[in-house]
Order: sequence, then structure tokens, then C-alpha cells
Amino acid sequence: MSAAAAALLCYALVVSFAFAAINSSSFTVENSSSGSITSTTTASSDTGGNVATGSVGGAGGAGGAVTAGTGSFNNGDATGGNGGNGGNSDAGGAVTSGDATATAGTNNSLNDVELEIDATGVSGNINSSSFNATSSSSGAITDTTRARARTGANTATGSTGGTGGTGGPVTAGAGSNNNGGASAGTGGSGGFGGLGGTVITGNANSTATSSNTMNRLRLRIIL
Repeated sequence: MSAAAAALLCYALVVSFAFAAINSSSFTVENSSSGSITSTTTASSDTGGNVATGSVGGAGGAGGAVTAGTGSFNNGDATGGNGGNGGNSDAGGAVTSGDATATAGTNNSLNDVELEIDATGVSGNINSSSFNATSSSSGAITDTTRARARTGANTATGSTGGTGGTGGPVTAGAGSNNNGGASAGTGGSGGFGGLGGTVITGNANSTATSSNTMNRLRLRIIL
């Protein structure tokens, strides 16, 4: 993004003479100027604030249960089912942003005065004469020029593997000598986490220029 501003306050004063001759004369040219310029120029660009989240693997299933009902001598050497393994997570999301460029420029000129005394129209001589030119200028320039480019505040989160399933339980019901030698199933393994989210940002470039000129006087006398 680019922004530019210019403020000018200029004066041009030309004094010309057309006489046959100028003798023992005094010429005075006076200029008085004042003013103020308040300039604010701002450019901002942003390619940040991106979020790339990771993935989550699925959870493993629970193992089958062994349950004894009523009676005696149930489930000898029975084994509960094993829990399923958790799923593996895949790679997370990816964000690639472009460049952020901000350019701001300001050119201010206050009380730029040009005085010109032109005596080329005098056909005779110019003797014992004086030319006086005075200029009084005052003022103030308040200039604020800002350029800001941002490519930060990005977030990339990791991936999470799935949770392993729980092993199957062994439960005895009413009766005697149930579940002799029975064992519960083992829990499944958790899944592997994949590559987390990826954020690749471009370059952030900012350029600010400011030029201020105040109370400049240019005097030209042509004889």
C-alpha cells in the first residue's frame, strides 16, 4: 500500500519599471507571509495473522468384554478383547502468504517566496538609486508520516495422534469359581502425530519519506 501527500504555500511577486530614467530614487519591496501546514500521511499493509492448525487422529475402539453370568466355573482361561490402536494424524494445514509492502511519502512547502525586480524597461540611465527588498515569513509545519508493514502474529499448531482403545474387562457374575485364569484385554497403542501446521510468510517492507521546506526566499534583480 502506498500513500503520498503534498502541501504548498508559495508566493511570486514581480515588480517592473518603465521609465525614461531613474535618478536619486529609492524603491522598497516588502513581503510578509505566515501560515501553517498540518500533514498526516499513513500507509499500512499486513500479511500476518494467519493460522494453520494440525490434524487429530481417530481414537481406537474399545476391546470386547468377558462377562460371566450366573452359575459356576464360567470363563475359565477367557481373555478380554484388545483395544484398537489409535489412528495416525496426517500433516496439518499450510499457509503461504505474499509480501507486505507499505510506502508513505510527504512533501510540504510553506512560505516559498520569489521576489523579482525588473528594471529592463528603463530606457535611460539608473543613477544614485537604491532597491530594497525585504521579506518576513513565519509559520509552522507539523508533519507525521508513517509506513507500517506487518507479517507477524501467525500461529501454527501441532498434530495429535489418536488415543488408543481400552482393553476389554473381565466381569464375574453370581456363582462360584468363575473366570479361573481369565485375563483382561490390553489397551491399544496411541496413533502417531503427523507434521504440524506450517506458516510461510513473505517479506515485510516499509518505506517512509518526508520533505519539508519553510520560509524560503528567492530574490532576483534585473537591470
